[in-house]
Amino acid sequence: MTNLWNEDVNRASSHDIRYNLQGHSPTGHSGVDNAPNRFFSYVNEGHLFHRPTYSTFISLLNNYHYRTGTSEYQTTTEDTEVSMFLSQISQTSVIKLAQQFLHSKGYTGSSMSAFISTLRKIWFEFYPRSSHTTHEDTSGFEHVFVGETTSSKVDGFHNWIQYYLEEKHGNLNYLGFVYTKQPEIIGTHFQWHHQIKSLSSFIVGSSPEFDLAMYTVCFFVRQNRDCRFTMAGHSMDVKTYTVSFGSYTDLIATAYIN
Repeated sequence: MTNLWNEDVNRASSHDIRYNLQGHSPTGHSGVDNAPNRFFSYVNEGHLFHRPTYSTFISLLNNYHYRTGTSEYQTTTEDTEVSMFLSQISQTSVIKLAQQFLHSKGYTGSSMSAFISTLRKIWFEFYPRSSHTTHEDTSGFEHVFVGETTSSKVDGFHNWIQYYLEEKHGNLNYLGFVYTKQPEIIGTHFQWHHQIKSLSSFIVGSSPEFDLAMYTVCFFVRQNRDCRFTMAGHSMDVKTYTVSFGSYTDLIATAYIN
C-alpha cells in the first residue's frame, strides 16, 4: 500500500485543505453537537476539483437516492459518467499498480480493460441492501463513497470529498471528531439528512483513485476480515465485506478504515 500512497500524485497537499477538529465525541452515538463550526474550513476546489479523476468522481455523487429501500437505476447519462470515471482512473499510476499487484497474486486478469470491467461489477452493480426487500437499492460505490440512510441511522459514507460537498451544501452537520490518526485519517460523528452517523472514517485529501484502489486490493486479498498493512510508515486496518446477488458473487457490501 505504501507504493500506492507514494504514487498518489493527485492527493491534496496541506495547502489545499484546512479543517477544524473542534470538540471530541468520545462515543459518537449521541446527537450532541460538540463542533459549532464546519469540519472543513477551506478546500481549494479550483486546484483539485478540475482534475479529471476528481471531476468525473464528483459527477457520480448525485446519481443515487440516499434512502435505502428506494430502487436505483442508471440512466444512459449516468452509465456514461461511470465509464468516464473508470477511464480516467485507469490512466493513473495508482490504479495501474493495483491491477498489476492483483494480477501477480492471481486475483485479476492481465489487461487493464478486464480490470476496469471487474471494478464496474464489484463497485457499481445494484443489489438489495436488506434481505427483507427485492429493491435493488444500493451498490458498493453508493454505500462507501456516497452514503445511505436507513430509518434510524447513516450507513457507509467514507469519503472526504462527499463529506466536504454535503457540508458545503448544508446537508451535513459535523458533530465532533471521534479519533485522529496518521496519515490524515479522521473518525467523525455527524448528522446527515436528519440521521446520525456514529463514526465515519476517511483519509483527508486522498484522491478518488487511491481510495478505490486501496479498498479494492483489500477486498480481494482479505475479504470479510481485517486487511492490515503499513502505509507511509503507519499501521492501517481496513475492513471489507462481500455480498452476493443473483448471478453476481462477491460484490462489495462495504469497505472502510477501522
